[in-house]
Amino acid sequence: MKIELRKVHYSAALSQETAAYTAEIWIDGELAFHARNQGTGGADFYHRVGRWTEADVDAWLKANRPPHALDDFTCDHDLELEVSDLLARWSEGRRLQRLLRTNLITIENGQILQYPLRKRPLAIIARAVRATNPEAVIVNDAGEAVLARALDLLLSAR
Repeated sequence: MKIELRKVHYSAALSQETAAYTAEIWIDGELAFHARNQGTGGADFYHRVGRWTEADVDAWLKANRPPHALDDFTCDHDLELEVSDLLARWSEGRRLQRLLRTNLITIENGQILQYPLRKRPLAIIARAVRATNPEAVIVNDAGEAVLARALDLLLSAR
């Protein structure tokens, strides 16, 4: 089951205790739910529009995803946790795209580092970084796999 968010509208200004957003949830290429949260601490709301029910998705996620653990507390993976993870990935992805416009982003020693361009050409900054650390992976000029790795590192640092 491939679950993805599309047409995400997120409002940081309205997010108080939870993320304020609206989105479409697509499962295996089909629109399944319209999702929303008002950002005031309540649960997500799902309006079913496809053939999947929330119980079907929760059962599949419970069987196929590891439980979420926070200190001594663990809970089964369900649609709300999946959407939360996808929304965090979407949000960090947008932040990374903004950073790529004004910074040289590298992966060095398992960390994401950023070097401000300050109107200097990317190639000059990249050359200087590679001179001091030849193993540095430049995210700006890399493909989707490196971008996904950088996003995973950003999410794991949260």
